[in-house]
Amino acid sequence: MDKLNFQYIMELIQSEVLVPVDKFLATLPKESLYLILAAAGLIALLSAAFAFLLMRPKSKKPKAPQGPTDFVQFFQKSGTIMDVALAEHHNAVLGRAVLTAVKQDRIRLEIIEEHGIAQLSSPTEIILMFPPEESLAGKVNSFRSRISSLECDKEGCGRITLTPPSKFALVKRRRHKRKRVIDQQFIRVKLWRGTADSSDTSFVDRIPDLAVNSYDPRSTGHEDNQVINISNGGIGVGAAAELVESKFRTDDDVLISIFMFNFRQKVFKPYWYAGKIRSIERMDSNTCRVGVQFTGSGKMRDENEQHINWTIM
Repeated sequence: MDKLNFQYIMELIQSEVLVPVDKFLATLPKESLYLILAAAGLIALLSAAFAFLLMRPKSKKPKAPQGPTDFVQFFQKSGTIMDVALAEHHNAVLGRAVLTAVKQDRIRLEIIEEHGIAQLSSPTEIILMFPPEESLAGKVNSFRSRISSLECDKEGCGRITLTPPSKFALVKRRRHKRKRVIDQQFIRVKLWRGTADSSDTSFVDRIPDLAVNSYDPRSTGHEDNQVINISNGGIGVGAAAELVESKFRTDDDVLISIFMFNFRQKVFKPYWYAGKIRSIERMDSNTCRVGVQFTGSGKMRDENEQHINWTIM
C-alpha cells in the first residue's frame, strides 16, 4: 500500500475547508462573527471536557474475595461472628465463634457461645456460617473445615483450631420469611420463663420477664424495648442488655403472649406461643437482640381463660 502523502492532505484541507470558511466569515457582519466564535469556543471546551472524562483512568473497585485466603483475612479484620454446626446438619447450631488468627496451614477461632462444640473432636468436619458475602462465584454464606484441636478446661472450651477453609457455598438457613416491624403500636409482646407442660394459665398474672410495648406500669425498664421482626417460626426483640442478661440464657424455654392489631375488626387479638431462646447478642452497649423460636402454639379453651391447649410444632 502506498505511503500517505501528508503534504497533499494538508493542501487539500487548506483549499477545500479553511479557504471557504474564511470567505464565508468575511461576508458576515462583525456581530455575527463574535457570536460564532464564542459558540465555537464553547463547543471546543465541551468537547475537551468530554474527551477528558472518557480518557481518564477509572477508579478501581475493591476486589471481591476470590478464595479461602481472601475470606479468612476479611473475617479476621471484620470480626465476623460465625455459627458452628456439623457439616451435614447446618440447621443444628452448636455454638458461635469469631476468627482470631490465620496461618498458612490452620485458622484459630475464639468460641463465644458453646452449646455442643465441646462434644466434638478431631478430625470432625464442621460448617461455619456467616452473613452472605459476594464472591466471584456468587453469594456464599458458609465454608467447611475440619477440627485440628480444641482448647478446653473445667469451664468449657474457649478456642478451636481448624484446617484451612474449603467448600464455600450458599446454604439455605431460613424456612420462614421474616417481616420487619416498623410501627410498634400495633404489636404487644410478653415473655415468661416456663414450659408448655400444663394447661394452667396462672403465669399470665405474673409480671412478665420481658415486655415489649405492653404498657404495663409494673414492668419498669421495659419501656424502651421493641419488636425487631416476626415470622411464622419465631420473633426477634430488642431489649435492655441488663434486663436480658440478668434473666435469660440461650436455650431457655419461654411462654409468649402476642397481641396483634386486627385492622378489619379494629381490635387487638391475642396469640399464645411456647418458645425457646435461640440467640442473645449485643446490638450496642445498652441493647441486646433476643431471638426466640416458636416451639408450640396455644389456644384458650374456655371463656374465662383459665386453661390453654398447647400444640407442639
